[in-house]
Amino acid sequence: MKKIWMLVLSIVLMLSLAPMNQAEAATYNDVPVHHRFYDDIAYLYEKGVVGTSSKYGVDTPITRESAAIMISKALGLDGKLTSTPFKDVPASSPASGYINSAVKAGVISGYPDGTYRPKGIVNRGEMAIFIARAFNLKTESTKSFKDLSPSMKAYPYIKRIIHANITVGNTDGTYRPNETITKGQLSAFLTRAMVMKETGNKQAKVHFLNVGQGDAILIQSGNGKNMLIDGGTKAQGAKVVSFLKSKGVTKLDAVVASHPDADHIGGLISVLNNFTVTKFYDSGKVHTSDTYYELLQLIDTKNIAFEVPKVGQKLPFDNVLGVQVLHADSKASDTNDASLVLKAKYGKVSFLLTGDADVAIENAMLPKYDLKSTYLKAGHHGSNTSSSAGFINAVYPVGTILSYGKDNSYGHPHKEVVSRLTTAKSKIYSTAVSGDVTVTTNGQAHSVSAKAWTPPTTTPTPPTTPPTGTTGKLQIVKKDLSTEIVSIKNVGTTDVAMAGWRLVSVQGNQTFTFPTYTLKAGANVHVTSGPNAKAGGNFLKWTTANMWLNSGDPAKLYDSKGAFIHEVK
Repeated sequence: MKKIWMLVLSIVLMLSLAPMNQAEAATYNDVPVHHRFYDDIAYLYEKGVVGTSSKYGVDTPITRESAAIMISKALGLDGKLTSTPFKDVPASSPASGYINSAVKAGVISGYPDGTYRPKGIVNRGEMAIFIARAFNLKTESTKSFKDLSPSMKAYPYIKRIIHANITVGNTDGTYRPNETITKGQLSAFLTRAMVMKETGNKQAKVHFLNVGQGDAILIQSGNGKNMLIDGGTKAQGAKVVSFLKSKGVTKLDAVVASHPDADHIGGLISVLNNFTVTKFYDSGKVHTSDTYYELLQLIDTKNIAFEVPKVGQKLPFDNVLGVQVLHADSKASDTNDASLVLKAKYGKVSFLLTGDADVAIENAMLPKYDLKSTYLKAGHHGSNTSSSAGFINAVYPVGTILSYGKDNSYGHPHKEVVSRLTTAKSKIYSTAVSGDVTVTTNGQAHSVSAKAWTPPTTTPTPPTTPPTGTTGKLQIVKKDLSTEIVSIKNVGTTDVAMAGWRLVSVQGNQTFTFPTYTLKAGANVHVTSGPNAKAGGNFLKWTTANMWLNSGDPAKLYDSKGAFIHEVK
């Protein structure tokens, strides 16, 4: 056990000295995150097919030279300036190398008069020829279009890209082969072809397990690789093991503990006792709990390769399904702040997995990364300490998974988070309502096993006359978020019966209701929570759970009639 502790501490020290590797996001002012071609263009940027600029030209008609450049880059062809067989494409042309390489590869061709016509605009028929040749598509669809005939040069190529689901034609039964296309449209067609080649149409699955008030996520790549991220509490260990076996898992290529809280790592102990694990990734946040100690001891005993990843690192999990670390902080003062945030991507379908990362971490990631993702696993079980409006708007997820326990004491998911997701038009999936939730994708299309969750509607309470406050004068005189002690003083001259009074943690939307208790004039009462909560005398025990957010959490005091009395921010 000493070996693993020394390894953790040494890695933490090295990471504190290592430079951060940040991934640049492609940003174009004419392609916002809600644009229909955003994911396609982001994919091409990641693959080096397109570069950075202030404007993409998404609605600009695509020229033959620009199409040759993009397709050649997609195929990895040589773009070095060279002479070409076309009299209108000199060696000095920036596109000469790409055009020449594409001609040699049999992707494009010129005209009988010896020209290429680089400034000519590509139409849908030409696009089909370029794509079908570039990706060696041979099988033709049986689907017919009323504006196509076998005598057309593009006819067999159009049938091939239809069969490959690169396009489906128009709803009126036409293909419109002579209609010109834009750079954005070519980006979409090219991305679909590249994804098809990359993934081979193999299906990957991401499972969000129902482990009550906790997290457990299984990623299964199209190549048969398995990664488990978190495992719920110890009590959920058997459930996680059973689920893995039901999905045909015999070994885990990677296990990730997002952070050392018991509701994320407890079930991993059963997992490690039942499966061979190739690599274990840990947040590096040292924790003194028995659960964390037992987990490290097991890793040490089984001699499992152990690593604390750094920000920007790409985990060597699968050669097609990529997983990158967007946040890591082994020296964070709070375990939630140490959460490893991962972005998994298969083709153009992506998953942002945030652990219990809060708003401060979300804000830190915003300027560093392209956070736009197809699916979001909302932070901290849907708590309003995570999932800010700005963050959700940047991620702009098609679907969001909320992993929480039914009727949990924290009130998760909080209504503010649900409202933000609804405003962003993200479908919401709840493990508490639907059980296990599985997303299946071939890198292009994707589907969810569960029905989207519709939040219950509540009947608005009719307005009432604000209640009159107490005659007593009470104030919150101390709020220690780290020790979880809030002190209230009676600064008046009369004793105050506090039964029914309420102390509210604003960020967590959690309430302590006072029992029968009289606060003498000039005296203090201390409300305690957390692992060291105590009761007796002038100490009142709320709970042994942590109720206050260390990064900032206003406290409000209300009397038994619901009237606001005092607040400390």
